[in-house]
Amino acid sequence: MSLSPAIHPAIRGVEGKAHPVDPRCAAPGCISVSQQRHHMWPKSSLQKQPQEWVSLPSGRVVSNGIGLCMRHHALITGPVGGHQASIKMEPDETFVWLDAEPDPSYGTEVKWINQGLLHPQPYSETPVDLEPKRAVKSASHSHPDLAPGETCHSCGYQRPLPRPPGPARKVKSYGIAVPDDAEIGADVLDEWVEQLAVILGFGSDVSQRLVRYHTIVAALAWTMQNRQQFIEDIMEVKAS
Repeated sequence: MSLSPAIHPAIRGVEGKAHPVDPRCAAPGCISVSQQRHHMWPKSSLQKQPQEWVSLPSGRVVSNGIGLCMRHHALITGPVGGHQASIKMEPDETFVWLDAEPDPSYGTEVKWINQGLLHPQPYSETPVDLEPKRAVKSASHSHPDLAPGETCHSCGYQRPLPRPPGPARKVKSYGIAVPDDAEIGADVLDEWVEQLAVILGFGSDVSQRLVRYHTIVAALAWTMQNRQQFIEDIMEVKAS
Protein backbone atom coordinates (compact mmCIF):
# COMPACT_ATOMS: atom_id res chain seq x y z
CA MET A 1 0.00 0.00 0.00
CA SER A 2 1.32 3.46 -0.89
CA LEU A 3 0.52 7.03 0.16
CA SER A 4 -1.50 9.18 -2.25
CA PRO A 5 0.47 12.03 -3.89
CA ALA A 6 -2.29 14.45 -2.87
CA ILE A 7 -5.75 14.42 -1.34
CA HIS A 8 -8.26 16.76 -2.95
CA PRO A 9 -11.99 16.35 -3.66
CA ALA A 10 -11.44 17.32 -7.33
CA ILE A 11 -9.04 14.39 -7.92
CA ARG A 12 -11.05 11.69 -9.67
CA GLY A 13 -10.38 8.50 -11.60
CA VAL A 14 -10.98 8.72 -15.38
CA GLU A 15 -11.87 5.90 -17.77
CA GLY A 16 -9.16 4.86 -20.20
CA LYS A 17 -6.78 2.12 -21.28
CA ALA A 18 -3.54 1.96 -19.29
CA HIS A 19 -0.75 3.99 -20.90
CA PRO A 20 2.60 2.18 -21.36
CA VAL A 21 5.15 3.03 -18.66
CA ASP A 22 8.58 4.37 -19.50
CA PRO A 23 11.32 1.71 -19.79
CA ARG A 24 13.42 3.47 -17.11
CA CYS A 25 12.60 3.71 -13.41
CA ALA A 26 10.94 7.07 -12.67
CA ALA A 27 12.67 7.55 -9.29
CA PRO A 28 15.09 10.51 -9.62
CA GLY A 29 18.67 9.44 -10.24
CA CYS A 30 17.83 5.76 -10.77
CA ILE A 31 19.31 4.17 -13.89
CA SER A 32 17.59 0.79 -13.50
CA VAL A 33 14.93 -0.42 -15.91
CA SER A 34 11.33 -0.21 -14.77
CA GLN A 35 10.22 -3.66 -13.71
CA GLN A 36 6.85 -2.99 -12.09
CA ARG A 37 3.91 -0.70 -12.78
CA HIS A 38 3.05 1.53 -9.82
CA HIS A 39 -0.30 3.27 -9.39
CA MET A 40 0.40 6.63 -7.72
CA TRP A 41 -3.14 6.87 -6.37
CA PRO A 42 -3.89 3.41 -4.93
CA LYS A 43 -7.24 1.64 -5.17
CA SER A 44 -7.95 2.52 -1.55
CA SER A 45 -7.76 6.21 -2.50
CA LEU A 46 -9.82 6.07 -5.70
CA GLN A 47 -12.14 3.41 -4.27
CA LYS A 48 -14.53 2.29 -7.04
CA GLN A 49 -13.38 4.89 -9.56
CA PRO A 50 -11.30 4.04 -12.68
CA GLN A 51 -7.65 3.39 -11.83
CA GLU A 52 -5.50 4.08 -14.91
CA TRP A 53 -6.05 7.83 -15.44
CA VAL A 54 -6.58 10.60 -12.90
CA SER A 55 -8.08 14.07 -13.34
CA LEU A 56 -6.19 16.65 -11.25
CA PRO A 57 -7.63 19.81 -9.64
CA SER A 58 -6.69 21.92 -12.70
CA GLY A 59 -8.61 19.52 -14.98
CA ARG A 60 -5.40 18.07 -16.42
CA VAL A 61 -5.60 14.28 -16.88
CA VAL A 62 -2.48 12.20 -16.17
CA SER A 63 -1.67 8.54 -16.33
CA ASN A 64 -1.88 7.02 -12.86
CA GLY A 65 0.76 4.43 -13.72
CA ILE A 66 4.53 4.94 -13.65
CA GLY A 67 7.38 2.48 -14.05
CA LEU A 68 9.61 1.65 -11.08
CA CYS A 69 12.42 -0.80 -10.49
CA MET A 70 11.73 -3.49 -7.89
CA ARG A 71 13.83 -1.73 -5.22
CA HIS A 72 12.04 1.60 -5.48
CA HIS A 73 8.64 -0.06 -5.77
CA ALA A 74 9.30 -1.92 -2.52
CA LEU A 75 10.32 1.34 -0.81
CA ILE A 76 7.12 3.10 -1.78
CA THR A 77 4.66 0.28 -1.05
CA GLY A 78 5.74 -0.44 2.53
CA PRO A 79 3.25 -1.26 5.27
CA VAL A 80 1.14 1.51 6.80
CA GLY A 81 3.39 3.60 9.04
CA GLY A 82 6.48 1.97 7.55
CA HIS A 83 6.76 3.64 4.17
CA GLN A 84 10.35 4.40 3.21
CA ALA A 85 9.41 6.60 0.26
CA SER A 86 6.42 8.39 -1.22
CA ILE A 87 5.41 10.47 -4.23
CA LYS A 88 4.00 13.95 -3.68
CA MET A 89 2.17 16.21 -6.10
CA GLU A 90 3.41 19.79 -5.84
CA PRO A 91 1.07 22.83 -6.16
CA ASP A 92 2.09 23.20 -9.83
CA GLU A 93 1.05 19.55 -10.41
CA THR A 94 4.57 18.23 -10.86
CA PHE A 95 5.44 15.03 -9.01
CA VAL A 96 8.44 14.61 -6.70
CA TRP A 97 9.98 11.64 -4.90
CA LEU A 98 10.34 11.80 -1.11
CA ASP A 99 12.54 9.55 1.01
CA ALA A 100 11.67 8.90 4.65
CA GLU A 101 14.48 9.73 7.06
CA PRO A 102 14.22 8.89 10.79
CA ASP A 103 14.58 11.98 12.96
CA PRO A 104 14.66 11.75 16.78
CA SER A 105 12.97 15.15 17.03
CA TYR A 106 9.90 13.68 15.33
CA GLY A 107 9.46 10.86 17.85
CA THR A 108 7.90 7.91 16.02
CA GLU A 109 7.42 10.01 12.87
CA VAL A 110 9.87 10.41 10.00
CA LYS A 111 11.15 13.41 8.10
CA TRP A 112 10.43 13.44 4.37
CA ILE A 113 13.35 14.50 2.17
CA ASN A 114 12.60 15.78 -1.34
CA GLN A 115 14.88 13.91 -3.75
CA GLY A 116 13.68 15.65 -6.90
CA LEU A 117 11.22 15.34 -9.74
CA LEU A 118 10.05 12.00 -11.08
CA HIS A 119 11.72 11.38 -14.42
CA PRO A 120 9.82 11.01 -16.57
CA GLN A 121 6.77 12.75 -15.13
CA PRO A 122 3.47 10.83 -15.44
CA TYR A 123 2.23 10.92 -19.02
CA SER A 124 -0.35 13.59 -19.85
CA GLU A 125 -1.88 15.01 -23.01
CA THR A 126 -1.51 18.45 -21.35
CA PRO A 127 2.02 18.19 -19.93
CA VAL A 128 3.53 20.56 -17.40
CA ASP A 129 6.17 22.91 -18.77
CA LEU A 130 8.86 22.88 -16.09
CA GLU A 131 10.50 26.18 -17.22
CA PRO A 132 8.49 28.12 -16.19
CA LYS A 133 6.31 25.74 -14.21
CA ARG A 134 2.89 26.10 -15.69
CA ALA A 135 0.42 23.83 -17.44
CA VAL A 136 0.48 24.13 -21.22
CA LYS A 137 -1.65 22.57 -23.91
CA SER A 138 -0.02 20.12 -26.28
CA ALA A 139 -0.04 21.61 -29.77
CA SER A 140 0.28 18.20 -31.41
CA HIS A 141 -2.51 16.31 -29.73
CA SER A 142 -5.46 16.94 -27.44
CA HIS A 143 -8.97 15.60 -26.89
CA PRO A 144 -11.40 18.45 -27.66
CA ASP A 145 -13.16 16.51 -30.45
CA LEU A 146 -13.78 13.29 -28.53
CA ALA A 147 -17.44 12.63 -27.86
CA PRO A 148 -18.44 11.08 -24.52
CA GLY A 149 -17.49 7.41 -24.59
CA GLU A 150 -15.04 7.78 -27.53
CA THR A 151 -11.45 6.59 -27.12
CA CYS A 152 -8.24 8.22 -28.34
CA HIS A 153 -6.45 5.70 -30.58
CA SER A 154 -3.09 7.28 -29.74
CA CYS A 155 -3.03 7.08 -25.94
CA GLY A 156 -6.13 5.11 -25.00
CA TYR A 157 -7.75 7.95 -23.08
CA GLN A 158 -11.53 7.64 -23.08
CA ARG A 159 -13.77 10.63 -22.47
CA PRO A 160 -16.11 9.54 -19.67
CA LEU A 161 -19.82 9.19 -20.29
CA PRO A 162 -22.08 11.51 -18.32
CA ARG A 163 -23.36 9.71 -15.28
CA PRO A 164 -26.96 10.06 -14.14
CA PRO A 165 -27.26 11.30 -10.57
CA GLY A 166 -27.43 8.45 -8.10
CA PRO A 167 -29.62 8.19 -5.04
CA ALA A 168 -28.85 10.56 -2.20
CA ARG A 169 -26.38 9.12 0.31
CA LYS A 170 -27.68 8.17 3.70
CA VAL A 171 -26.58 10.64 6.36
CA LYS A 172 -26.64 10.96 10.10
CA SER A 173 -25.80 13.78 12.47
CA TYR A 174 -22.46 14.05 14.26
CA GLY A 175 -22.37 16.44 17.19
CA ILE A 176 -19.42 18.39 18.55
CA ALA A 177 -19.25 20.48 21.73
CA VAL A 178 -18.06 24.06 21.19
CA PRO A 179 -17.44 26.95 23.61
CA ASP A 180 -20.26 29.45 23.91
CA ASP A 181 -18.91 32.29 26.01
CA ALA A 182 -16.62 35.09 24.87
CA GLU A 183 -15.58 32.73 22.08
CA ILE A 184 -18.57 31.50 20.08
CA GLY A 185 -17.17 28.21 18.84
CA ALA A 186 -19.93 27.52 16.30
CA ASP A 187 -19.25 30.83 14.53
CA VAL A 188 -15.50 30.15 14.49
CA LEU A 189 -16.00 26.71 12.91
CA ASP A 190 -18.54 27.98 10.38
CA GLU A 191 -16.19 30.75 9.25
CA TRP A 192 -13.27 28.37 8.69
CA VAL A 193 -15.44 25.78 6.94
CA GLU A 194 -16.94 28.40 4.63
CA GLN A 195 -13.51 29.69 3.61
CA LEU A 196 -12.11 26.21 3.03
CA ALA A 197 -15.22 25.14 1.10
CA VAL A 198 -14.62 27.95 -1.38
CA ILE A 199 -10.94 26.97 -1.76
CA LEU A 200 -11.93 23.33 -2.37
CA GLY A 201 -14.45 24.34 -5.02
CA PHE A 202 -17.61 23.59 -3.06
CA GLY A 203 -18.84 27.20 -3.05
CA SER A 204 -19.81 29.16 0.00
CA ASP A 205 -23.15 27.45 0.68
CA VAL A 206 -22.07 25.05 3.43
CA SER A 207 -25.71 24.24 4.18
CA GLN A 208 -25.70 21.78 1.26
CA ARG A 209 -25.71 18.09 2.14
CA LEU A 210 -22.31 16.81 3.24
CA VAL A 211 -20.36 19.96 2.23
CA ARG A 212 -19.22 20.51 5.84
CA TYR A 213 -18.21 16.85 6.09
CA HIS A 214 -16.17 16.80 2.86
CA THR A 215 -14.51 20.12 3.72
CA ILE A 216 -13.44 19.01 7.20
CA VAL A 217 -12.30 15.57 5.97
CA ALA A 218 -10.19 17.13 3.20
CA ALA A 219 -8.59 19.52 5.71
CA LEU A 220 -7.82 16.74 8.20
CA ALA A 221 -6.50 14.43 5.46
CA TRP A 222 -4.13 17.18 4.23
CA THR A 223 -2.98 17.77 7.82
CA MET A 224 -2.21 14.06 8.28
CA GLN A 225 -0.33 13.88 4.98
CA ASN A 226 1.73 16.93 6.00
CA ARG A 227 1.86 16.12 9.70
CA GLN A 228 5.62 16.60 9.98
CA GLN A 229 5.31 20.25 8.92
CA PHE A 230 2.23 20.59 11.14
CA ILE A 231 4.16 19.27 14.15
CA GLU A 232 7.05 21.65 13.42
CA ASP A 233 4.67 24.61 13.25
CA ILE A 234 2.95 23.65 16.52
CA MET A 235 6.28 23.21 18.30
CA GLU A 236 7.42 26.61 16.98
CA VAL A 237 4.25 28.26 18.31
CA LYS A 238 4.65 26.60 21.70
CA ALA A 239 8.28 27.73 21.91
CA SER A 240 7.43 31.37 21.09
